[in-house]
Amino acid sequence: MHPSFPHDDELVYYLRQKCEWSESVILRKYHRALWAIIHSCQPSSVHQSSLEDLYQEGCIALLESAHHFREDLGVSFGHFARVCIEREIRSLLRRYRSSSYALLSHSLSLSMSVSEDENVLLMDTIANTDNHYDPIYMANLGFCLSRIDKIKEELGEDGWFIFNRHSEGYSYKEIG
Repeated sequence: MHPSFPHDDELVYYLRQKCEWSESVILRKYHRALWAIIHSCQPSSVHQSSLEDLYQEGCIALLESAHHFREDLGVSFGHFARVCIEREIRSLLRRYRSSSYALLSHSLSLSMSVSEDENVLLMDTIANTDNHYDPIYMANLGFCLSRIDKIKEELGEDGWFIFNRHSEGYSYKEIG
């Protein structure tokens, strides 16, 4: 059973009074109509994230249509809102197809799943040559760092100073 919603004229009045309650009510009331308009306008190849963008644009168009609606024209708010939403969605779809959105329409998210069980992400398949992402290198580095204090103690203060200068590129003559 569908919940009982206030009449459109009442909702439009409260929206113009900036009542947050009326925003949520009108969005719930026209939720199914928004999706129907989106699916009637969009091609079947639109990605799920694009559908969500279209829905958000439709919600914005619905709320804006309440502020631009004129009762004196003799048109119902529902019909007026439908025209406004459809116009906005078609406009957004045209922008998606234009060159300004070409990069976005062909881009892939690094967090997109590339395996059937959704355990492997796209970012996991990209080769990275940075040593800090190599687990063997990081394990060896951790082992060496854990031994520095012991080596420093065995070399003494003078030996550690000579070792540091030599590793920085100084010759033994320059150190001495």
